[in-house]
Amino acid sequence: MVTLAKKLLSTASGQSKLKAGDIIICDVDLAMIHDSGGPRRVKPILERLNRKVWDKNKIVVVTDHYVPAESDETRAIQALTKKWVKDQSIENFYDEQGICHVVLPERGHLTPGIFCVGGDSHSPTGGAFGAYMFGIGATEMAGVLATGSIWIQTPETILMSWENQLPEYVTAKDMMLAMCGKIGMGGGRYQAIQYAGETIRSLPMQERMTLSNMAAELGAQVGANRS
Repeated sequence: MVTLAKKLLSTASGQSKLKAGDIIICDVDLAMIHDSGGPRRVKPILERLNRKVWDKNKIVVVTDHYVPAESDETRAIQALTKKWVKDQSIENFYDEQGICHVVLPERGHLTPGIFCVGGDSHSPTGGAFGAYMFGIGATEMAGVLATGSIWIQTPETILMSWENQLPEYVTAKDMMLAMCGKIGMGGGRYQAIQYAGETIRSLPMQERMTLSNMAAELGAQVGANRS
């Protein structure tokens, strides 16, 4: 069965007819890092590799975890972040402009069909916009920043389909908490979640973002929807 995840991964890897379990190498269209797990973690690794970022136009840096800076430590982290962005000539830098998962779409960085990685566990939020986006750690992120690519195991897909309209006062957060109770925290097991159905089509974008964001609570790699 051809799923949304397989279609997106086929585009990113240049390989057709993927099946679950296939190991592929994907070109990264966008890498997002923030002040907490970003420059202060990847800078030393890139320096040891003697590498600069592979494409400054495909990197977005957001400060949000240590905002406002309220101690000598957090002020130092913010200063390091700003210096690194300047040294790498990265123009897509958003300082104290909001939560990274919201800033990305607000600034037009997420479009359907692109392959993205984020230095945050809730990076699957990008799936609400039809992107393949997932979270990675600092070591993997350094590899992406140096090479512009990453290996990935093609996941199986969990189809979550909802029909009919939600009752009054019931939100996407309630939907995901119900799924956490049904399949368990971690029930996603590195899989891709594909949201579908009449209910999904009627949800506003903020609610779709909640569904994709909370794919992480299920242990899934990505959570994308299409309507």
